[in-house]
Amino acid sequence: MDSEHVVYKFELKDREIEFNVATRPGQTDDEAHPEWARLSHKQCDCCPLKESDCAYCPAATRINEVIEAFADSQSIERVKVTVTTAERSYFEDCDLQVGINSLMGLMMATSGCPVLKELGAMASFHIPFCTTRETLHRTVGSYLIKQYFKQLKGEDPDWELEHLKELYGVLEGLNQDFSRRIQASVTSDALSNAIIMFFATSVVVASSLDEQLTRHEGYLTNAPSDD
Repeated sequence: MDSEHVVYKFELKDREIEFNVATRPGQTDDEAHPEWARLSHKQCDCCPLKESDCAYCPAATRINEVIEAFADSQSIERVKVTVTTAERSYFEDCDLQVGINSLMGLMMATSGCPVLKELGAMASFHIPFCTTRETLHRTVGSYLIKQYFKQLKGEDPDWELEHLKELYGVLEGLNQDFSRRIQASVTSDALSNAIIMFFATSVVVASSLDEQLTRHEGYLTNAPSDD
């Protein structure tokens, strides 16, 4: 198992499904993909890509195998999920929608989507089934590390997290647009719910990053509680 791949294995009642996910951003190709995955099909407003660059949406083509694999599955179906990285393995007994949400989070961030690539740095340290607070810690921590290296290179670091706040706002719009893109192609409520869950953290945090950090300050810094 190399450091640039993560394996998700789903154990359902009647079958096992495995996904080998590369953690480096992928590139779109010239293979035939479903029509709903075409870049021009309900393209996200925030997307900077042009059809001359690629014919298909990178995020849509990346998750198509998941959509096909769970086309007839129910969201509350219990499933055992084992996630294997180069360093360790994780296990979760959960609803199918929770497992798919975790898988899609990794796939979307490493799909080559120019908007979601901002989240790609965390893929190298992927931790499945994170809580909202854990995701907040990882996202902000990863972003601040990037600012440190910017400063070392003589660039202007964003210690006030202004760009990160803007990114979360953009992700809110991407959530709505991407959901419309795949709405007609998804027949499984497990997939629909997983997509909603994937973007839910972005929506919550986007409402006020400063407020979220203040609310979870004790947890994030191990500071003593005021209570």
